[in-house]
Amino acid sequence: MTTEQESREAVVLSHLSAIYPDIEALYTDLHEHPELSMQEVQTSAKVASRLKDAGLEVTSGVGGTGVVGILRNGSGPTVMLRGDMDALPMEEKTSLPYASTVKVKNSAGQVVPVGHMCGHDLHTSCLVGTARLLAQGKQAWSGTLMIVAQPGEETMQGAKAMLDDGLFTRFPKPDVALAQHTNPLPAGTIGYHPGYTLAAEHNVRIRLFGIGGHGSAPQKSIDPAVMASALVMRLQTIVSREIISQDHV
Repeated sequence: MTTEQESREAVVLSHLSAIYPDIEALYTDLHEHPELSMQEVQTSAKVASRLKDAGLEVTSGVGGTGVVGILRNGSGPTVMLRGDMDALPMEEKTSLPYASTVKVKNSAGQVVPVGHMCGHDLHTSCLVGTARLLAQGKQAWSGTLMIVAQPGEETMQGAKAMLDDGLFTRFPKPDVALAQHTNPLPAGTIGYHPGYTLAAEHNVRIRLFGIGGHGSAPQKSIDPAVMASALVMRLQTIVSREIISQDHV
């Protein structure tokens, strides 16, 4: 990193201590009041309010409950920062003072407990905090900042809903898109990987073909149940037994 880059970074981070208490308060608020996928009404309202206060042009209701914030700061690339907002239908048992006790009806009409078990409350808080830092340190960079608070990550509905609602036609198409996720790395460490990272297929269908046989001579059959059991064990141990777990992205 050059001296000029270090200077620009210092300008952006100079407000970190000042905004930290409010971002921490946002985190505990979101953690205590989680919302299910595509039901993030209050969460998105909190995000939109803070982005507006930071000086961004804010559009709510993108793809349902998604929020887009735009900060134009002269010529330069458009950089999209994305975070997810939804929680899971799981009961929290942490005994934290701000632990969730929320119960709501899911899309099937069933009453379920709700908790932030996947860190989306932290993702959202970091997204808002980063937007504030960049807005207050505009003299250190130029271009367009695009903040995307996405609903429905857990159910894989929100990204498509925002795209179908014109995310890249109603708003600037980003030159660079950056997402984030919590990870069990040492404190103060950031892990990154160029290109596509942590992508996953939601469903994989595998067909196994066996050969039937009589119960008196099972050795003459090919049992698909045994075959499937062996397949699960083999697939599950590729990463960590054949491939270094940190290198599988």
